Amino acid sequence: MAELDKQRAAFREELERRQGVEIPDEDPDVRGREAWPVWRAQKEAILQPPAPEIRPAEKVLEKAREGEQGS
Repeated sequence: MAELDKQRAAFREELERRQGVEIPDEDPDVRGREAWPVWRAQKEAILQPPAPEIRPAEKVLEKAREGEQGS
């Protein structure tokens, strides 16, 4: 666990160091852009079509019917 804590601390330090780094603009009067921008999650879900309905094979339906009749 101590080793994991050391790795997390090292990662956190590197992340904090990179957050302030900017790529300079060609024009010295213009502020540069962030070198490693933070990804911001989308607020809306990505809509996807529903999964296709898979119909059971005829033999499976027959077995199910037999099971219902046997009860």
